[in-house]
Amino acid sequence: MQLTIDLPNIWSSEKIFPLIERIEQIFIKENVSFEIKTALPAEPDPWDNLDIEKISIDTGIKDFAQNHDYYLYGTPKK
Repeated sequence: MQLTIDLPNIWSSEKIFPLIERIEQIFIKENVSFEIKTALPAEPDPWDNLDIEKISIDTGIKDFAQNHDYYLYGTPKK
């Protein structure tokens, strides 16, 4: 049997290592042989480096933030 656990890349080592130790202790207690492998994602996620200032566009619409539903979907203005 194989168990794969994907943990968020944003978690620090201080948060991940105690979790791994707890899992190890469970396997040891149950007398289950195990092997832990760590693997990093093949490519960085482009959403991690998104620069909103670089891709933002000035629409010139002063109330766009408040009335975005009106401009996008035609709902009544607030």
